[in-house]
Amino acid sequence: MAYTAKLLICDVVCVTAKVTVSEAAKAMKKANVGAVIVGTMARPEGILTERDILMRVVAEGLDPLRTPVAEVMTKQLVTVDASASLDKVFERLAQGRFRHLPITEGEKVVGIVSLSDLAKVLKEVYREERYLQYFADVIAAR
Repeated sequence: MAYTAKLLICDVVCVTAKVTVSEAAKAMKKANVGAVIVGTMARPEGILTERDILMRVVAEGLDPLRTPVAEVMTKQLVTVDASASLDKVFERLAQGRFRHLPITEGEKVVGIVSLSDLAKVLKEVYREERYLQYFADVIAAR
């Protein structure tokens, strides 16, 4: 059985491009997520992540209460199709050095996967001794 990105789909929080970074951060806090889709799931305009807030707002001395999300979001949305293999998901995350990756079906966002989601899965997988040695070998080979 081929496992696909559909297996990793988690709920998505959306905000409009007009809201302030502060409002978006509050939505992220309330939902306990590290990224929000800007726009709607059917018509995504971009993504706003914790890293965007840190690097483009805090580090630049912008006021999150006055800065609209549209000014600091990542506009070029990199996604993976829900039918893509898990290998493709991991490849896309690693190549882009992303912490959050939207999952799409056509142009519509249907979910998002984060590194912390994957860490939770790995925590369970690597409790089994047979996977621990493989993990250790992969780490040692880097």
